[in-house]
Amino acid sequence: MDKKKALSTMGKAAVSAIPFVGGSIASLWSDLESSQIERKISRFVGLVETLQSDFEVIKDKVNQDFVSASDCQDIFEKMSKLVINERVEEKRFLYKNAYLNSMTSTIVDFDALERNLRLIEQLNTIEIHLLRLFDNPKLYNKNVGNIIRDPFIDANGNRLSSYMVDYFMLEQIMRLLPREIKKDDVYESILFLTQNRIIKEGVVNKQLKTNGNPISIFDDVLTDKGKSFVKQFKSI
Repeated sequence: MDKKKALSTMGKAAVSAIPFVGGSIASLWSDLESSQIERKISRFVGLVETLQSDFEVIKDKVNQDFVSASDCQDIFEKMSKLVINERVEEKRFLYKNAYLNSMTSTIVDFDALERNLRLIEQLNTIEIHLLRLFDNPKLYNKNVGNIIRDPFIDANGNRLSSYMVDYFMLEQIMRLLPREIKKDDVYESILFLTQNRIIKEGVVNKQLKTNGNPISIFDDVLTDKGKSFVKQFKSI
């Protein structure tokens, strides 16, 4: 079986595997087969495959009011089209996670989900980095090798000094991000997140004076809207 036939088989099998969006899957699949754009077909198949496994995890938590509403399929189609046309793999997962988290929420709010999908669409990779950093600074720092440390703690855990040091937000961010990312681009991304009320006003100029670990400069940066937004696109 060639690759296109294999993809077709997987796509059609998914229609029965995920019944409450089966009609949308069939419609989208028909459009993609007609277009014969293999990368988009592959993205859709990847989405459906991960949804199948994710549904097994969350099936007992699914809000039946969500999946029984006609909007469920409409939003699924919008989310799927965003995934199909998205070149950045991480953003494809964010779209999917936002849909799944809404599906298991006790509150059915399709308007909020649609707003979150639109906002994810506007994010670039720098902003995704920043949101993950501000959501859990210690975990982000750990994942990049604990670059930010308390400068006055030695290898044995002994405090060497209580000297106070000034730290600046942008400088500390640049220490953690990939080297190819430019400071001006980070500045613009911070302004974007501020304008969308995802992070608090003045974050770009935030300073910290401490004799401890400067990682705490990233604490209390997300707004309530920002915390809710980040929660929606986390993995289930």
